[in-house]
Amino acid sequence: MQLKITMDKEKLIKGLMWLSGFAMSVFLSAISLFAGFNNARKADDYTLLILGLFLIPVIFFFAYKGFKLILDSIFEK
Repeated sequence: MQLKITMDKEKLIKGLMWLSGFAMSVFLSAISLFAGFNNARKADDYTLLILGLFLIPVIFFFAYKGFKLILDSIFEK
């Protein structure tokens, strides 16, 4: 008896695209938070700090969508 493993490759690729957005938003958020805290201390400019704080929920959204699509492609409903 052979076990057939089927995956939806399109869903897998879409999930990997969402995870690449997740990785990019992690780096952008970390860099903007670092620069924003330095600017807030020196020049009282909060633009980058607000941008970094805005990107934190985006990180969780990208991770959720990416992992959900990957798991749906592996374990089809």
